[in-house]
Formats: sequence, structure tokens, C-alpha cells
Amino acid sequence: MDTVEIQRGDQRYPLGLEGAPSPPEVLYARGNIDLLSRPGIAIVGSRDASTNGLEIARRIAGYAVSKGNVVVSGLALGIDAAAHEGALAVGGGTIAVLAHGLHTANPRANYKLAMRILDADGLWVSEHPEGVSPQRHFFVARNRIQVGLSQSSVIVESATSSGTMKHADFCLQARHRLFAVAPHNPENSLGLNCQGPIKLINDGKATALRTKADYDLLEL
Repeated sequence: MDTVEIQRGDQRYPLGLEGAPSPPEVLYARGNIDLLSRPGIAIVGSRDASTNGLEIARRIAGYAVSKGNVVVSGLALGIDAAAHEGALAVGGGTIAVLAHGLHTANPRANYKLAMRILDADGLWVSEHPEGVSPQRHFFVARNRIQVGLSQSSVIVESATSSGTMKHADFCLQARHRLFAVAPHNPENSLGLNCQGPIKLINDGKATALRTKADYDLLEL
């Protein structure tokens, strides 16, 4: 499957990216580029995810797909991978935003998942041409692309200082809706890694998702 170059100004270039900080002049895509024109929801979170956090990410992704949305995430270990898996499990479309060229997919532990995304008519995208290796600052920058490809974002588990919180910053800058998963009881009986989400909620920056009943707040 070949990589396609989509220049700014091309009718296939996502409108949401035009409003992103420093929009990439070229978006590289591999897979079903029709997904770029469909409404998306970004579901992102910690690599150090709890078992319950992973299941919640899968369920939210499945719900998003049931409402006709594409699930956007970063293929990272933990919550990102669970979001992609949740979309695939119900036959939905999902976009993996990668921090390197599309000659491969990293991390290697998620390579099989990445190939499943393509096999299921999903999509990989990047602002980097083939042959470019991942670098630390690429991971922060790709958050703006995830936001640009979505209409809202859901944070599922995060520390208060992390790449996931950078995603939240980009989401707020774009004036997109931001949601965060929080414990359904004060005891946090599910053992969620929720310091970041709780801060976003307490600061009035994100709407809390505490139970499945709250998924309707997403208004997808």
C-alpha cells in the first residue's frame, strides 16, 4: 500500500488541520483517505494504563463508532492502542497519527495492530515523509494533528505532566470539546490513573465522564 502526499490546498486536505498551529504543508497518508473527511473523535491517554482504563478506552471507542465517528489516536502503548482496538472490534474506522515516516509503524509492539488498522480499511497519517525516524519532539507536535482530525477529544488516564496533557492543551486552543474520564466514586475503586483528568475537570477545562451513562454527553 503506497503512501499518498496530500498538499495544503488539496481538496482532500482535512479542514480541521487548517486551523491547527503550524499546519503541515504536506500530510502523508497510507490507507483509506476517505476517513479524513469523516467526523473524528480523538481518544488518547497514558502508556502506563490500568486494566480498567484500557477497557474504558475500548468502550468509548466502540460508542464513538456506533455514532458514525472515526476514532483518532496515536498507536502508542496503553490507552491509544486500546482506542484503536475498540474501534476495530466493532468494525469502525480508525486513524493512527504517527510521529515518523509511514515506511513503518512504531512502537514495534503495536506493529501488528497497525497492520490490522490498514487491513480493516483504516488509515495511518504523519507530517513526516517516509524514512524519517521518530524523535522526542515529534510526539508533542503530533498532538495538534490528532486534534485537527477530530471534533472533540477524550482523555483516558494521564499524569498531570505528560504528552497527553499537551494534547489537552491543543484541544483547548482549538476550542474543541474536551472530555476526561474520572472515577465514578471518591474511592477510585477502579484504580484509574486519573491525576491529569481530575485536574482538567477541577480546573473547568474538561467535562467529566464517570459512567457509561455519561457517554451521551459526547453528543457525537
